[in-house]
Amino acid sequence: SAFLAPGGKEMYFTSWQTNDLIVVDDENTDIYTKIWRSNRSEDGWEKPTALGGNINRPGFHTSNITISPDGNRMYFARQQLEGNVLNESKIYMAEKSGNDWGAAKEVNGINGNFIVTHPSVGELYGKEVLFFSSNQDGGQGQFDLFYATYKGDGVYGEPVNLGPKLNTVGNEKTPFYRDGIL
Repeated sequence: SAFLAPGGKEMYFTSWQTNDLIVVDDENTDIYTKIWRSNRSEDGWEKPTALGGNINRPGFHTSNITISPDGNRMYFARQQLEGNVLNESKIYMAEKSGNDWGAAKEVNGINGNFIVTHPSVGELYGKEVLFFSSNQDGGQGQFDLFYATYKGDGVYGEPVNLGPKLNTVGNEKTPFYRDGIL
């Protein structure tokens, strides 16, 4: 889930950032993926650092980052697993505050009592939208691709299923939008 921020000077990605085998036990409690940032210098990419507690929270896997075209809003998924099964996932948004990101808030209008993941900021019909994958009702199969139109102030319109030309009875995941192409 790497994402190059507008301007090309920051890259964000999801990782455990370890070469060690991750063992889940009472002694190892830092077993969750985090979002990391690396800055580009004249010498190349710098050593990455994990984003702070505004984004990465204990007890949650944080992943699937995307950033608005103006570089001021970051979207990502906070997820919980039960064993190896994803049982909770919601999309969050944080706004840029200087060189850092402010407190993350659940995206209003998209999340519910279902799984929502893999956000990707795009454009549709001349308006900014957020594409995402969800298993909510009204789909063609298990996970479908949806979009919701950005209304401003962190609020989105009703999710719209992208329909049977893109969605199947199986799982559609990880939408990616760039330069007018989904």
